[in-house]
Amino acid sequence: MKKKEGQQFEIESVSKRVEQLLRCLGEGIYEKEGVLAMALLCAVAGESIFLLGPPGTAKSMVARRLKMVFSGARTFEYLMSRFSTPDELFGPVSLAKLREENKYERQVEGYLPDAEVVFLDEIWKAGPAIQNALLTVLNERIYRNGSETIRVPMKVLIAASNELPAEDEGLEALWDRFLVRMVSNPIANERTFYKMIRAQGSADPAVPPELVLGNDELLAWRQSIRQVDIPDDVLHQVTEMRRRLRLLMSADKEKSLDYYISDRRWKKALGLLQASAWLSGRSEVGRIDCLLLIHCLWNKAECIEKILDVVLDAFTAPVELGINKVNLSIDKLVRGKVTATAKPAAPSEDDFQVVDYFFWKVKNFFQGNCLFLRTNYNHIASAKPTPGLLYFDDKRMSWIVEPFDDNGLFANKKSARKGARSVNLQRCKNGIVIDEVPYLFALKNAEPQTPEPLPKDSPFIPLMEQFDGLRETFDQLQSDLRVPCLFASPDDLKLLADRLKSTEQQLGELGVRLSNAQKLMD
Repeated sequence: MKKKEGQQFEIESVSKRVEQLLRCLGEGIYEKEGVLAMALLCAVAGESIFLLGPPGTAKSMVARRLKMVFSGARTFEYLMSRFSTPDELFGPVSLAKLREENKYERQVEGYLPDAEVVFLDEIWKAGPAIQNALLTVLNERIYRNGSETIRVPMKVLIAASNELPAEDEGLEALWDRFLVRMVSNPIANERTFYKMIRAQGSADPAVPPELVLGNDELLAWRQSIRQVDIPDDVLHQVTEMRRRLRLLMSADKEKSLDYYISDRRWKKALGLLQASAWLSGRSEVGRIDCLLLIHCLWNKAECIEKILDVVLDAFTAPVELGINKVNLSIDKLVRGKVTATAKPAAPSEDDFQVVDYFFWKVKNFFQGNCLFLRTNYNHIASAKPTPGLLYFDDKRMSWIVEPFDDNGLFANKKSARKGARSVNLQRCKNGIVIDEVPYLFALKNAEPQTPEPLPKDSPFIPLMEQFDGLRETFDQLQSDLRVPCLFASPDDLKLLADRLKSTEQQLGELGVRLSNAQKLMD
């Protein structure tokens, strides 16, 4: 989407302002940056947020801080119980109206229908009458007061509880209205905990007047947010999430509704991403904004881990699917080649580079320096994989790969070795196959050789082209994710960074496997 110069200046100034607001609101609150940021995002986008967590984890403080963002904002805060009545939330019945005009109306001033920032604690204890009224408030921002319909000025409703709504109690509709669901945990880092303990006082910070948001300004922001473009690559990423959710639903049909996301919810979620992009200084939704969907797509606590995988997998799916396709193609090319070339006489010590008297060096191992104990070569089969062990040797600063048999030879080392994992080993000509990836042993006194160009009819040429394309796609993904996003929490960003690192490692392994398989076929 093309941006006019004045429009871009407005977006950038808004972004700086929001960044200052978040910094100000976060004073004296520890490890809640992500919750505060999402609460502010929901308030600007006109959505509601639910906080799940034990008592004493700053859930109510988030709501109290948020009211300082809006000029003259009226607030309403209430702790629910199973004895709560509509009068306590929506105001008492006006006896004067009832007596003089025979009208059943409530005095809503100072209660929820009159508030702009609402915090409801232990919301699932609400009775059916309160639930029904809340549904109308959340859906349409209106409250029916007798024969009159009141437009509720509520900008955001923050609800909290230490539990999720019980099943089969009619709370599903109300639960679905909370687009954002976040877990508010106690402080995890001990240094941060000490800092909180030693902090003097807990007074709310003063928000500078120039940062406070007025009603007209908020309406203008929302109008601009609706104009934010959603590019195709973001929609493709969302499509991948939907595909993976359908797979989860098919895998466990009895719990399929745990992963069901309605079209209405998807539309509201994409609206939230538009708000994230615009408030972060961008005129179109970026792929980084999709990270926020971690907090929009789970329905039960036990589903959170799988939803994390759904969202994170969608970032790298095009690359990882491509890696799998290339690996399958390599398998077809080298299938039978390992066995056919794996029966020469045992290599002479003069042929391969020897390390520490006992080891051969494995060339181009993707994790770094790797050694193989020479005397173990006869323990490895050529026609079928042999179980083995890969671990890191601190003394030699190298990875060691060795076989163990069904009787447990070397198996006792697995629990004691650093980074140890099981692998499958197989002999091949002048080298070894580790988990289906062929590696050559380094030659003694080998001179560097300039690789010869592949023949035009080589089956590896299209595979190398596909590999180069995957590398370009991954590099472009990393570039796309470098744009600012004020609402992605440090924890979520770390999860994404770990996933990208894993994909990059898979690309590295594929490059090594392509190179080694090509040499094996020569």
